[in-house]
Amino acid sequence: MKRISKLLTMAILIGFFLNSCSSDDDNIDPEPQPEESYAEGLFVLNEGGFGKNNSSISYIDNNFSNLESDIFSTVNGSPLGDTGQSITFDDSYAYIVMNASNIVQIVNRYTFEHIHTIEEGLSNPRYLTLVDDNIYVTNWGDASNDTDDYIAIYNADTYESTETIRVGEGPEKIISDNNKVYVALQGGYNYNDKIVIIDLISNTVETSIEIGDAPNSIEISNGYLWVMSGGVPSYAEGIDETAGSISKVDLSTNEITEEFIFPNSTDHPSNFEIEDDTIYYTLNGSVYSMEESATELPEESLFTFTGITSFYGFEIENGYLYTGDAGDYSSNGVVRIYNFEGEIISEFDSGGVSPNGFYFND
Repeated sequence: MKRISKLLTMAILIGFFLNSCSSDDDNIDPEPQPEESYAEGLFVLNEGGFGKNNSSISYIDNNFSNLESDIFSTVNGSPLGDTGQSITFDDSYAYIVMNASNIVQIVNRYTFEHIHTIEEGLSNPRYLTLVDDNIYVTNWGDASNDTDDYIAIYNADTYESTETIRVGEGPEKIISDNNKVYVALQGGYNYNDKIVIIDLISNTVETSIEIGDAPNSIEISNGYLWVMSGGVPSYAEGIDETAGSISKVDLSTNEITEEFIFPNSTDHPSNFEIEDDTIYYTLNGSVYSMEESATELPEESLFTFTGITSFYGFEIENGYLYTGDAGDYSSNGVVRIYNFEGEIISEFDSGGVSPNGFYFND
């Protein structure tokens, strides 16, 4: 009888314990979602060495007080890839074009958790733009072949390849506006002088605009397409050196309304940016500015950079100029942040080899 009583008591206690556990489980919060560790800061794309598989991305907070290097590997436990070319954002994701790996890595832009890798249909990819449900990626193919260059198109939901558009040699920067895609044909290992306009309804080349030699940058501002062309450099074989230029194209007519040609054939501008209706570019180690309404190139620079060994990355944001110094192209580079008076307000190790771009994750 005592044995039955003890068993009954034990059963009651076990039942109470299990019920308590069940109640506790009901009150347990769902598994926490990943913290948005990389919001409100800056990404530095470190290109790495071609064939070295050592590309990386560093994160810097907005106060320039904390740098985390190689965040893709930290979060995902695998390397980013070979030769990081560019990064493009949409509302949720970052799309990282890996040139030598022939892939696009897609991550959550706030946690950097890997979402997908596009591998199909890429050959020497350079830059991309996103329009509605499509991803458009410029591809050089064989950079010495002027007949195999194209735009690869992918469904932005499934990441499946949908079609390709053949274009001229060396499609580089790409930008979209009002159901059109604009592609700068820089020329691969050779030199081109065109802007191609693609109609997004039919995904076909609508027309092209002849521009200065080797267009390296395009921006859209106030109804105009601005194009910077670097010109043909002195080391080009079998072709004369030419000066760089800046062209202003009316998007309603596709006509060039202003063309600013640099005075000397040795002038090869680069690093073109537009911020608050002001144009910025670099030339011979100095930074220049001009209003969008200007009728001639500026004669004086804002300032000349000092201490930079190998000028590689450049960006302007909220009154600061960000520069990447690649140094010897094999060890970590240096990031320097300037104000418009040319004063260095912050300087630090880039966290990787050859910092070539800055991307603000606001």
